[in-house]
Amino acid sequence: MARKRLTDRTLQALKRKGQRYDVMDTDVPGFGVRVSEKGQKTFILIARYPGSSNPTRRAVGEYPAQSLEKARRRARDWRDLIEQGIDPRIHEARLRREEVREQQTTFGAVAEDFIERHVKGQRKAKDTEREIRKELIGQWGERPVASIAREDVVALVEAVARRPAPYLAHIVLGHVRTLFNWAINRGTYGLETSPCDRVKPAT
Repeated sequence: MARKRLTDRTLQALKRKGQRYDVMDTDVPGFGVRVSEKGQKTFILIARYPGSSNPTRRAVGEYPAQSLEKARRRARDWRDLIEQGIDPRIHEARLRREEVREQQTTFGAVAEDFIERHVKGQRKAKDTEREIRKELIGQWGERPVASIAREDVVALVEAVARRPAPYLAHIVLGHVRTLFNWAINRGTYGLETSPCDRVKPAT
């Protein structure tokens, strides 16, 4: 099994030989590239993955769709996870599930839950629901709730204040703050921090 420091020039020079072969990198232990019988190049990492007693080979990415720099960085990340007893495949699958959940959980969906579970039955519930639907869902409804940032809150509150409606701006900020705190406490929307942190009512 050949060993050399992989570079883009080295990778481009690798040719098919009628049978697959590996060329291992000298920079990252266990990292290399496999060239298939047809000349396809796949980055690999050979390691003793958690749950396995023997070293095995796993694909890290296809070249050139994935750059050498990114593949080498991913291989280093995998090695760090392995040292912690974490299977990189399981770790990355969990991150993908969390990302999908965040993308699918829109602000509008969370706000509707908030209205149904928290607002209804309260004093001035109709006014609160109307303000949330018009001022918040109307602006952020289709966005992933986790994508709402502090600057979004500031921009929204300032826009309301400039109508001019400074009293309503104060109320809207209160709704946003209460909604996000409620969502964090629920623990089902992938939120850990509120974009209202350090945003003052006078904003």
